[in-house]
Amino acid sequence: MIAGVDVGNATTEVVVVKDGVPVAWDRVLTRGPKGGPASLRGAAALVDRLERETGERVEEVVLAPLRPVSTATLALPAAAPDTGRLRVVAAASPTPAGEGVAVGRPLLPGDQTPGDAAPGDKTPGDKTPGDTAPGDAAVVALVPRAMGYERAAAWVRTLLAAGVRVAGVLAEGDEARLIGNRIGAPLPVVDQVDLSALADAELVAVEVRPPGRPLAKLSDALFLKAAFPGSAPGEEAHAQAVCRELYDVSNAVVARLRTAAPPPEPAPEPPEATLERAVLDLDALAASVHARPRAVRRRSLLLATLEHEDEAPAADAEEVFRRPVRRAPSEAGAARRGALTTPGAPPGALVIDLGGGTVDVIGAPRHAGGDGISPDQLRAEAVAAGAGDLLTAAVAAVVGVPRGAAEWIKRGPCVRVENPHLAVGEDGTRTFLGAAAPPASVGSLAAPGPAGLLAFSQVMSPAEWRVLRRAIKAEVLGGTVRRALAALPGPLPPAAVVVGGPAGDDEVLAVLAHELPEGIALGRGDVAGALGHRYAVAYGLAVLPRSR
Repeated sequence: MIAGVDVGNATTEVVVVKDGVPVAWDRVLTRGPKGGPASLRGAAALVDRLERETGERVEEVVLAPLRPVSTATLALPAAAPDTGRLRVVAAASPTPAGEGVAVGRPLLPGDQTPGDAAPGDKTPGDKTPGDTAPGDAAVVALVPRAMGYERAAAWVRTLLAAGVRVAGVLAEGDEARLIGNRIGAPLPVVDQVDLSALADAELVAVEVRPPGRPLAKLSDALFLKAAFPGSAPGEEAHAQAVCRELYDVSNAVVARLRTAAPPPEPAPEPPEATLERAVLDLDALAASVHARPRAVRRRSLLLATLEHEDEAPAADAEEVFRRPVRRAPSEAGAARRGALTTPGAPPGALVIDLGGGTVDVIGAPRHAGGDGISPDQLRAEAVAAGAGDLLTAAVAAVVGVPRGAAEWIKRGPCVRVENPHLAVGEDGTRTFLGAAAPPASVGSLAAPGPAGLLAFSQVMSPAEWRVLRRAIKAEVLGGTVRRALAALPGPLPPAAVVVGGPAGDDEVLAVLAHELPEGIALGRGDVAGALGHRYAVAYGLAVLPRSR
């Protein structure tokens, strides 16, 4: 028997064949750097285990070149918008009360009300010649958490009875509805507001719309300009920056401060994507599919870089494996040989090997025949950074979950848990669950996980997550394949086979079909008709003919 051993950067795969037929196979996480002593010992232990399972001796091990590829995924925070003196203090509170829009100066318990001002005194909301602020005689009541809803409602009722124009209420706690039901007036009330953010505020605007309806006023830059009079030249742009954060939310609080914060540092231009570097701008991607601002948890810039390192020495490979070791000339050649054992794959098919850090696109090798063909053209292979690891990082950032959970969430369609026994799919299909979902998952999106449904978001609809997920895959997997294909010489063959770990993604064929010319037959690998989409390199090594 012969064992093909593929020591990868993330996983080590072994296929044992007898007379060219696979009889045992498995994979483990790679120990240490690819090609290092620990990685070889891990591979040898896997070969020994498969040998024990088959009950026959593995006579030879075939290894691919142990050249590590160092990949890293970095997240760079998105630049903060320049909003000048304007601040979004709160948005999308889950439990507002009332309805409407209000503008006024902030009023804490114990503060001087407009009617209490002595003759000649000037309060922040008093009108001066030329001012036409809609909220110049109104106040927005601020309720500290310690006050409690009953005292807060009594205080607001007292203000109203005294003729004070209370335009709205902001509560630090989560008691908006309790307060709103007790003040006896249809005022907009927003809770879970950080009142300390209003310490320097001269005017506050609050709007509450019916659930699911977007803001009508605070997302209007011209309304903000009129609501906050006395704007300096250039503050229209600040108002628009605020509005951009408030599209698609149904309640919000915006304040104008007395002093503007220093403008944020300008965002650096994102680097250009190359074969060695994948660049994913989550902010631009979310904007391209009109994702709701509050649905995307992080809008950072993700980079995946690729560095080829010196090949690890393998002089002691036979000592580690305790049997003869043969070195294959090319890992790409082995991947191609293994992938083309997929039933239905023509001999000249293109092979797309999706890994954790890189994508390898391998065409049929060209034979030297003059005509100025370079060695690179003869190789017909391109390696590009940006694959499964970058996709996982992007999903984790957008949804706001750990990468371990993102590994499951990214794989395919989700459902929304309507109740412990019913879920609705992205296409509207209603499914009765075989096992009751945890009560905490009701109202959440969920994906198949290692122990049942894995809940991950309560702010997106299934259709919304589908659009965003497919856009991420198109940008990561599709974009990397696109860059690799551009570096591949010659015309593309009429068929392509996709192998590697990410090839098991439910949507990978649909994503990659958009990157290939129309008419190319695209399929998922089934190595040797039995091993599935993995093990292409390992099987290709195991059946590698001996050089003569």
